[in-house]
Amino acid sequence: MNNSGRKEMILDLLRNYSHFVTVEQLSEQLFVSSATIRRDLQDLENSGLIHRTRGGALLLESITTEAPMVLRENRNEMQKQIIANIARKYIKDGMTIFMDSSSTVFTLARNLEPFSNLKIITNNLKVIWLLSERKGITILCTGGVLKENSKSFLSESAVEYVRRLNADAAFLSAQGFSIEKGSSDSNEAEFWLKRAYISHSRQRYLLCDTSKMGIEYLYRTSPLSAYTKIITENREVNDYLKASVQPSSTTPSSSTARGATAPD
Repeated sequence: MNNSGRKEMILDLLRNYSHFVTVEQLSEQLFVSSATIRRDLQDLENSGLIHRTRGGALLLESITTEAPMVLRENRNEMQKQIIANIARKYIKDGMTIFMDSSSTVFTLARNLEPFSNLKIITNNLKVIWLLSERKGITILCTGGVLKENSKSFLSESAVEYVRRLNADAAFLSAQGFSIEKGSSDSNEAEFWLKRAYISHSRQRYLLCDTSKMGIEYLYRTSPLSAYTKIITENREVNDYLKASVQPSSTTPSSSTARGATAPD
């Protein structure tokens, strides 16, 4: 197979594999070395057809606001680690914690080794995988319909499950946030589940890097005042948000509004 034919095959495989494939998968499917695949991926990226990620590639025509978890993990890695280092200071042994499906919260989950007797409630499949063999951690999955791109469980049943529980803390992220409009997301199902997390936790932490600040999406999850603390990677921004946003004793309701439709 010549280079042109192989690159067409790579694009076909990307379309068939939910728009993301690893170098290893391509190498096995096309019977060529990983080095050859990487050269082909570089050419395809130079042509504007794909985006190379760590260990794989993403078809650019598939990039939406709900990008695959593997791509979101590779964005702003250093900022997410800084945020996780700050957020872990608010975790103590024995806590019950809600964790959403964001890549920022997944980074926090990777930093839970010092803690014991934790109970983690999450819709994040990768958090479940990560912590499943960790001693001292009990995992509760919200259940629901698994979304391939985000590796998250989302449905009305997931929201109802969370509404039956109480947690000491919720660690959440958002696609955008601002002082005026609060935190927001583009996905309605995520919106309802995050509101349930917020409504049923004593402490609520919003974890977002500063690239999301000032950005607004369709679904307004919560005013910033509903969060106990807003954590970014920038100390000056954190101080500014602390001074500008006063935590409220009330939280947004997770109940479905009259006339509204809960996520399928």
